[in-house]
Amino acid sequence: MTMVELAVGWLASHLWSRGRAEQVEPAVEEQLRGLAGLVQSKLDDDPALRSLELEAVESPTPTAGTRRRVVQAIEDAVWTDPHFGEALAATVQRLRPVMPQPAD
Repeated sequence: MTMVELAVGWLASHLWSRGRAEQVEPAVEEQLRGLAGLVQSKLDDDPALRSLELEAVESPTPTAGTRRRVVQAIEDAVWTDPHFGEALAATVQRLRPVMPQPAD
């Protein structure tokens, strides 16, 4: 699984659990909020991100189509903005040891 695919899976799970007020270790929650903020600030009003947010109301696992669209949007953002890519990579590296591998 690529860095971007991990980020999308964790973001979807975070959005879903946030709607259920699930308890997450504070340090992990802070990193997940950072991931969400980073992606949301970069993609802003991207329709793919909006679809992910809407689907997160129902399930921690987005549809395959939404997942693909969000992955593509983030990959495009990484390609055009190396600073965003570096920040995303650093966030994923911090989360890797404490987060499970997202479901496909």
